[in-house]
Amino acid sequence: MTGDEFAALADRYAAGLNEGDASAAAACFAEDVDYHDPLRYHFGHRTDLLPFFEPPDGGHRVTWHRILFDEAAQAGLLEYTYEGQREGVSQRARYASGSKRAWKKRRYFGS
Repeated sequence: MTGDEFAALADRYAAGLNEGDASAAAACFAEDVDYHDPLRYHFGHRTDLLPFFEPPDGGHRVTWHRILFDEAAQAGLLEYTYEGQREGVSQRARYASGSKRAWKKRRYFGS
């Protein structure tokens, strides 16, 4: 995957969430994804993401601030603002075959 492909995949994921399309958001991930927050949840299959990506009342809103990708390591970092029932500011992703395989969130709160 190239940096441009990574950015396009991130944009498709954000568009799925922003449009309330859980299937489109989940389609950005590998079938055997490792998607988790260190303290709150862990998903091991793409289908497990569908209910998680369903929009809460008022919807989701994801805005990317910084998209970084190391082509040699096939690893990326997304700095973002999320508005909805879950909040955060950064995510790390590792890629295989053009889809997100591992997705780990790190959250930073405060001013």
